[in-house]
Amino acid sequence: MHRHTEEHPTRNEDEYFARENAQLIKEMRTLLDEQRREIARREHFMKCPRCGGDLQERDFQDVKVDVCPECHGLWLDQGEIGLIRHIHESRGPVSRLMSDILEIFHHPKTGDATSSPR
Repeated sequence: MHRHTEEHPTRNEDEYFARENAQLIKEMRTLLDEQRREIARREHFMKCPRCGGDLQERDFQDVKVDVCPECHGLWLDQGEIGLIRHIHESRGPVSRLMSDILEIFHHPKTGDATSSPR
């Protein structure tokens, strides 16, 4: 039988510290992953998904759109398409352009609006 000394810890102690170290490493990994996700989120905030340019928020008939001055892309946040549809239905025929914009985001199979343009 193995006796415990300061130079030779028991197998139970080795297992205990191995579990403690594994748990500490897991917690540190989780923290680092969360920090990396937050940094990535900040780096991509208000960046054009197409070209990486800085997006500018603009108001267009009560709808906020993100416009890229580099590639001239137009991006809508979640819920903006529903707002466009509500404005269109509540104000009557806004314009042929507004109808065309709604059709771009109309899902052909379900009839639902898609969540974002591609």
